[in-house]
Amino acid sequence: MTGGTKGTISNWGNRTEVRKRVGLAAEIFDRYGDEIRAIIHFNVKDKSKADDIFQEFFVSIVRKPIPTDIQDIRGYLYRAVTNDVIDTSRQTKKHRDRVQKYAECRKYFVISEDPQETAIQVENTKKMLQLIESHLPKREAEVVVQRFGHGFNTTDTAERMQVDKRIVSRYLSAALKKMRQYVPENEDEIR
Repeated sequence: MTGGTKGTISNWGNRTEVRKRVGLAAEIFDRYGDEIRAIIHFNVKDKSKADDIFQEFFVSIVRKPIPTDIQDIRGYLYRAVTNDVIDTSRQTKKHRDRVQKYAECRKYFVISEDPQETAIQVENTKKMLQLIESHLPKREAEVVVQRFGHGFNTTDTAERMQVDKRIVSRYLSAALKKMRQYVPENEDEIR
């Protein structure tokens, strides 16, 4: 964010000082609020986070008011808002990565209530993957196995195969199209 130590407003001490800071931030937002919002919308990928960033930026301006010696306030605001968007994106990515790592660790510790059922599912999955590998070209089969057999996402699959994510998507699309040819569309065709 634009700096300053994080903490609640009540921890900042003098209420008069806090009111003064809030008033200054409100003046900035009255004058430049539309521009701030436009900068956020231009820089943020996830539009649902735009309002949160806008509100957090107001709080950051209260925490650390714009220095009085700044000549180009628009330039300062542009840089500060852009930095806030970058920080928010980094925090979101870190959080997503932590959750992903946690989920990957947890999937190995989950114990099914029926070990026999789990063994049957594992065996059926292996047979299905072998069938897929025997009916698809090597790279397409590899993508399907990585994606659905091992549960890797497109990015991880691309890294493991040392190809671009778009190529993984193309392989996966082609593989699924071919696999649909082998699967009947309704239950009547199965019997």
